[in-house]
Parts: sequence; structure tokens; C-alpha cells
Amino acid sequence: MNVIGIVAEYNPFHKGHLYHLEETKKRGQADCIVAVMSGNFTQRGEPAMINKWKRAEIAIKNGVDLVIELPFAFACNNAEYFARGAIKIFEGLGCISKFSFGSEKGNLEELIKTARVLAFEDNDFKLLIKKYSNKGLSYPKARYEALCEYRGSEVASAVMHPNNILGVEYLKEWLRLNSKMEPMAVKRKGSGYHDLELHDEISSASAIRQSIDKNRGLNQIKHTVPLSTIKVLEDFDFNSFLTLNDLFELFVYKILSTDRDELESILSATEGLENRLKKSIIKSKNTDDLIRKIKTKRYTSTRVQRLLIHTLIGLKKEDFFDILNSKILYARILGLSKKGSDLLALINKQGCSTIPILNKITKEIEKDEIWKLIKYDILSSDIYNLLSLKDTYTYSDLVQKPFIYF
Repeated sequence: MNVIGIVAEYNPFHKGHLYHLEETKKRGQADCIVAVMSGNFTQRGEPAMINKWKRAEIAIKNGVDLVIELPFAFACNNAEYFARGAIKIFEGLGCISKFSFGSEKGNLEELIKTARVLAFEDNDFKLLIKKYSNKGLSYPKARYEALCEYRGSEVASAVMHPNNILGVEYLKEWLRLNSKMEPMAVKRKGSGYHDLELHDEISSASAIRQSIDKNRGLNQIKHTVPLSTIKVLEDFDFNSFLTLNDLFELFVYKILSTDRDELESILSATEGLENRLKKSIIKSKNTDDLIRKIKTKRYTSTRVQRLLIHTLIGLKKEDFFDILNSKILYARILGLSKKGSDLLALINKQGCSTIPILNKITKEIEKDEIWKLIKYDILSSDIYNLLSLKDTYTYSDLVQKPFIYF
């Protein structure tokens, strides 16, 4: 069985995602598609536009066969850990033949060449990164400059664009694992990742979200997303559409009620960022204002956004690296088709998965080691549901069942 994995956020699922899915099926001759998808908070440290259950439903209705949640601790993290969690889930399932990702370049060999340098960094390269970091550059920019000096601009160009950056991170983990999976790079079609303008053919998820946020309506985006996305959004209460500003009062409470030593222990807090949090929170009017006050040339808005979410959820450095070192992981099912159901039956029959596959969460899981990781999924979803729906129960991880589409 030729099973192909895709890592996604589908926030929301648009025509660019559909293009990537169809190209992956065609080029990879897929029998089954498995998507590992972020939950209620995204890689950039923002609440997802639609909750994870509805996004899984849309993905299944558009041709994905099995949707698995990327745990919060990996999903709301930098590109390296986001990719590490996803690729290790694919590897852990033991049935994924290939994994496919979108790329601005689309040239797999060039991406692998760059990934090989980054996967096995030598001391000379590490010193170059340190040199540029000491000049006040953010880590991504410092790494780019180091790559230019170390291997030339052609190799460095692979980490200049968002999808290329993630693609290189997937390939880094693939190389480190010496995985037998085969990578596929599908050249991105349509507007750029950060393009905020709507286009006739394919628009970015950022542009679609901004259009809905500004206009509280669907007319402007109907041409940018598949019909199944529109049908879900038509029943969507736009008052439940969260932005980071909706979390501001929670951020204020959490930061003011937490001492500096504890703030310093938060995963994304480094080099005195906890002091900037304490200093800036009392002068800020909303989350956007807070982010502007904290960010610098070295610390990007995205970095600050993840810091705020990690602080709110209480994800600490010690706990996260304990999860990594203990190799704690699982595959939480959010949705499946008939093909996805057949794949799960095959995995069970062959016993090929080395990680637990969960279709529900029970209280007994608190006694299991995976509780160290899954508790962040539960808490982040509870907070999301409270703010989005004023209801922590309906879509609770302890209640909700996978979406089934036969």
C-alpha cells in the first residue's frame, strides 16, 4: 500500500492546499493520504481560525484519508521542532512510504543539499551562526548569513522562504533518522505565504483569514477555497473567530501573576525575554501593542507570539526537553475516511506502529507517560474552546470523537 504523508495546518483549507493534495496523489500514485495537522494553535503562535475538529472534517471531505493531530508542544513551536514532531509521527506509524511538502523552489535535490549541511552542523558552521547572532540578527537570518558564508548563496537561498524553510526542516529530520521514506517536493502555486492580497486563482491562508476578519463575510473568499470549506464556514459563528487580541486579558493575568524565575523557565523565554514581558505588559493596550513593544531585530513577532502562548499554557524548557529525550509521542486521530479506516486496520494487523494510536482520550491516560505531552493538547484546547465558544465541553478532547466520512 502506497501511503503518503502531508504536514499541514489547513487554516483554512484553500485551493492551494487542494492543488498540493491532488499533485501529491498524482505524482506519488498514492493509495492513501495521511495528514499530520496542527491543533487549535498554529506554528506561528496564533489561535487557529477554525477548531481542529472542523479543519479535520474539511480535509477529509477534500480527499485526505486520515488526519492526525500534531501535539501542541510541537505544533506551536519553531520550524525545527514542528518538523521533528511531524516526521517522527510518520516514521512511528511504520506505514508511510513517502512524505510530501510544498516548496517555493520545488527542487528536491537543492533542498536536500541544504538540509544535509544543517542536519549535521560542524563546529565551523556553528561558530558562523554565533557570529551573526552576536550582531543582533534573529536566528533565521543569522543562519542564512552563515550558510551564505559557509556554502554560498545558492545553498542559503533554500532557507529564504517559509515553505522552503519547513521543507528543509522535514528533510533534516528525515536525514537524521536515516528514514526509508521518500520525500516529495511540490512547487508552490499561486501567491506567496505572506501575501495578504486575494487573487483570482490561489490566495494565501493569511489573505483569506484577514479578509474574513475584516469583513465578517464570505463573499470575497468564495473563489479561493473549495466548496466544502465554504459549507463549513457558512455555519461558522464569526464571533468565535479568535485572534491573539482576544487572549490579551489572559496574557496580562498570567504574566502579572508569574514571577520572573518561572517566566524564565518557559520554553521560548531566553536571554532576558521574561524581563521584556514583565516590563511591557503593564504598558500595553492589547496583544498587538504588547508584541510591538517586545519584538526586536533579534526577536521576531512570531517568536514573541509563541512565547506568549507557551507562557499561557505553561510549556517549560525542562518539560519539553524531557519529552524529547524520553521520545514520548502518539498519533491522535481527528478524522478518517473509509481508506483511512482500512489503513488503521492494516497497521493494527501488521503491528507496524511504534507509537500509540489514539481515537479517544480517557482519564486513565493521566497514569501513562504520554500524559506529559498530551496534557498540553487538552489544556490548549480547553482555553481555545472557552474563548471561542464560551464552552469547554462540546469540543473537549475528553469528549470529541474523530470525524468519520464513509
